Amino acid sequence: MSAASSSSLPPAVRREPLSRVEPGLPAAWYRDEAHHRREVERLWHGGWIATARCDEVAAPGDYRVVEIGGQSILIVRSDAGRWRAFHNTCRHRGSILCTESAGRLRGGRVVCPYHAWSYDLDGHLQSTPRRMPTADFDPAAFGLLPVAIDTWGGFLFVHLGSGPVQPLAEALGWIPERFANHRLDTLVSAHRLVVDVQANWKLVCENFCECLHCPPVHPELCRVVPAYREGGAWGLQRDASGRPVAEPSTEYREGARTLTLDGTARVPPFAGLDAGQQATLYLPAMLPPNLFLNVHPDYVNSHLMFPTGPGSVRIVYDWLFEPRALADPAFDLEHYVALWRTTNAQDARNCEWQQRGIGARGFDHGVYLPQEFDCHRFADWVREALEDPVAGQRPI
Repeated sequence: MSAASSSSLPPAVRREPLSRVEPGLPAAWYRDEAHHRREVERLWHGGWIATARCDEVAAPGDYRVVEIGGQSILIVRSDAGRWRAFHNTCRHRGSILCTESAGRLRGGRVVCPYHAWSYDLDGHLQSTPRRMPTADFDPAAFGLLPVAIDTWGGFLFVHLGSGPVQPLAEALGWIPERFANHRLDTLVSAHRLVVDVQANWKLVCENFCECLHCPPVHPELCRVVPAYREGGAWGLQRDASGRPVAEPSTEYREGARTLTLDGTARVPPFAGLDAGQQATLYLPAMLPPNLFLNVHPDYVNSHLMFPTGPGSVRIVYDWLFEPRALADPAFDLEHYVALWRTTNAQDARNCEWQQRGIGARGFDHGVYLPQEFDCHRFADWVREALEDPVAGQRPI
């Protein structure tokens, strides 16, 4: 997490260390198939899931298919320019409709590859070729099964729950206000990396929540953020009156302007940032279960994570920039990709090691040390969501 001072953060994300060692989640929750199915139903099918960038489904007829806990979801842009989401399932006999992960629908129709039932981009059944007429068949009753969809920050979110759905704006909590001036919805992806990681999704979330691991795992990151050499304790020390004490190191490398291998920036800061925001080199945020943001003054490294089993995930990493930065002939993509490509790979490797290790007989659960307060907050979120299926999301 960021080494930003706690006074600059919303109350919900203040950096306050734990007062005692806290037990982690049961080790079986990271491995057990039956428990994984329970989590998928409650946490992945019962909350808002970030699926893609809006510009991946930019024009009427564009589509994207995403897999969320065994559910295939079809996202389309309608003729009226609205984003719509449906289960990727024909209402005739249940065939998958779109077999490719993305593309453009010919003729503005979703056509089943099995029996050629055809739907418009709002999900209405349009034709049923070769069907013998019967008086009881009502086409209006056989539209595609809808899925709630909304947008924020240039991301498309879907909600697979039935009944009342918590508004996305409520689920996002403090995140939109925090990043309003960064105008994330105007950014475009200059580079994408898709990685399969052999680790439970919760391990990836917990890893994002703490920097106790940074000194041994992320030497490159620690060189540009020396505060991380303190193992997640930078900014937490207080005197007897509760006031911050002097830190043994500076937060960022001298002269650093963003998070790159050497701290230098090659593109200007985002147009909407004030002086203080331009000087804040790193703002992380996580909307569990699957959206991770590493926000800098001039680019964003985002992660979208999707579970593929109790011990595996697929992560989609994007490097997002303002269009004006990409239009510069001198734009140096590798300069910006290198740090997070290295850091993300290190994190994936350690999550895989952890996944292997937690299978030890006699290892019932791990523990959270004082610096791992956000891990503890995440674990509480998991426990509460499993106990209460209508519990709201909250960012971490």
